[in-house]
Amino acid sequence: MDSTQPGMAAVDGGYLNPKAMIVGLAFITVGGVIGAWGMGISGAAMMRILRRWLKAQQPETAITEPKTVPAKAASSAGGTAWRKEMATPSPAR
Repeated sequence: MDSTQPGMAAVDGGYLNPKAMIVGLAFITVGGVIGAWGMGISGAAMMRILRRWLKAQQPETAITEPKTVPAKAASSAGGTAWRKEMATPSPAR
């Protein structure tokens, strides 16, 4: 005569506890979700640090040159306008 109950699988040394299996699978699932969130947050932080590091590796001229071109053009235009203003005689008051 078989001593196993219906719905229970026989294992060496006893029976599988279905509640323990469900709880174990729930813990594994929750751990996987927490791990995925942690990997996402850590990956985003690492990308931010990498961008900052790469920006710090650029030479100073690569950072300031694009900003100086409009400034030079503006100062040149201002100087030209000032010279034109000074070259024309002002009307007498």
